[in-house]
Amino acid sequence: MTIAEQIIAAPTGPLISRRMTILLGRCFFAALLVLGWQWGANAFGAIFFAPPLAVVERLYEMAISGEMFWDVWQTLRVSAIGFVIAVVLGLSVPFALRLSPRITEAVEPYILWSQGIPKYALAPWLILWFGIGDTPKIVIVVTMTFYIIFYNTLAGIRAVDRRLVNMARIMGARESVVAREVIWKSLQPFFYAGLKIAAPHAVGATIVGEFLVSTQGIGYYIEHARELSDTVGVFAGIVIATAVVLVINAIVVKMERVALAWRPLDRDMGR
Repeated sequence: MTIAEQIIAAPTGPLISRRMTILLGRCFFAALLVLGWQWGANAFGAIFFAPPLAVVERLYEMAISGEMFWDVWQTLRVSAIGFVIAVVLGLSVPFALRLSPRITEAVEPYILWSQGIPKYALAPWLILWFGIGDTPKIVIVVTMTFYIIFYNTLAGIRAVDRRLVNMARIMGARESVVAREVIWKSLQPFFYAGLKIAAPHAVGATIVGEFLVSTQGIGYYIEHARELSDTVGVFAGIVIATAVVLVINAIVVKMERVALAWRPLDRDMGR
């Protein structure tokens, strides 16, 4: 083997070993979770803890009938609409406010104040204004995720090295170029950190909204099962919701790695 081949092959061993260790660790903790779940079913009874095998059987039945995929689609559809709106607002508002520090200082306390309003307490008014369709759930998703994106973006803008901004302006860059090439690229780690938190919140907000006003979706299935004292159905819905959140998180992590692949530190940490 040549020196070049040795250099190329050198990281492979540690990389594979690290990935294998992570995979085994995840499998180990998953096994502990299932064992603890089964212990809870044995100790407290099926009325409190549905046995894992019964939940798996219910999930299989839901998959065969297509009910699972329909409910997941309905929840994801509302989550995606609300999430996109929240991301657009959460990005555009901080970029607009950065143009005037005085306006930012005047407006920011009111944004913080509005964050303290219990969003689910607005459900009766949302139903009164918009009916029992998708709109009330979308509003809940937007109000639950907007603040996460907004504050992470605002923190990223404030963390940008002002010398980079001033240098770009001295070189003749327009404000739109400064925003796109300097500020946006500098705050991306903050933005993706916010996405990792906001995306699961969007799904969770949709599900809770479906508890309150819906005739379909994961939340409706869980609430309907609860009303019937169907513990297996409740746990099956929770498992589905958890799986959806894990898949969404994996997609966001992949997007982050692609978007920030140019950062040497991230590449090193990935190994």
